[in-house]
Amino acid sequence: MKKFISILVFITIQTILFSQVAISYFPFQSILSISTNTEKILFVDYKIETNNFISNLNMEFSPKFNLKRTEWINYYIGAGLSFNPANLYADLPITNGYFIDFGLRAKPFIKIRNFQVVFEISPYINKEFKSGNIRTRIGLAWNFTNKLCKKSSHE
Repeated sequence: MKKFISILVFITIQTILFSQVAISYFPFQSILSISTNTEKILFVDYKIETNNFISNLNMEFSPKFNLKRTEWINYYIGAGLSFNPANLYADLPITNGYFIDFGLRAKPFIKIRNFQVVFEISPYINKEFKSGNIRTRIGLAWNFTNKLCKKSSHE
């Protein structure tokens, strides 16, 4: 499992370094998200809970697929893994559980398309498949691209 996490972290870092990124913050849940360019059909999302002790450093990794992209809004879906690498040092399992994100990224300002409002509904189940919950998130994002997205090329 340590090897799997190392590979996952390496792929995430490489993807972020060599692609355009989006940074999101979900203030009510204290979650920071780093994604590849959310205007692409496929993008990768990495979330980390902030305001936690290091021993409770929960993270999520998921590939996402844009179901529909318009000038004003993108609808997406993605499945992923919730994990805590600090669990290695406590001799606990790294994997916390699994989830599916159903989300939208609204681009409310015509002159600032890189600014986005993000809303997600995310059913979550623990790794034993014994319990779970339905999570909702709302946040703000900035999609760092080479140029300002004035007109969508994918309508």
